[in-house]
Amino acid sequence: MFAARIVGWGVALAMAGAIIYGFFNGDFGDEASAIWALPWGRVTLIDLYLGLVIFGGWIAVRETNRTRIALWWIALAVLGNLAAGVYLMRAVALSGSTKELLMGEAS
Repeated sequence: MFAARIVGWGVALAMAGAIIYGFFNGDFGDEASAIWALPWGRVTLIDLYLGLVIFGGWIAVRETNRTRIALWWIALAVLGNLAAGVYLMRAVALSGSTKELLMGEAS
């Protein structure tokens, strides 16, 4: 559980820093279209969103409230792995065992 906390905090802090950097130093509209124009840019974005689908699936397994699931999915789509890191930290804090961390409290 300690390692999961470290990973969660690391991901959340790294992504928060990256998002803040991007907001202050970039132009999302122009740069996103430039990234999509590059073959490896497409691969990277597809990889990112497929990973978020997998993480969103894990959220759907753990959570019992459909509204909460939908809100986390929106957060993943908008904030990417920042939301994933925050969700992981939340899941660790609410879990008493590895099984509960992975499957949620209903298991």
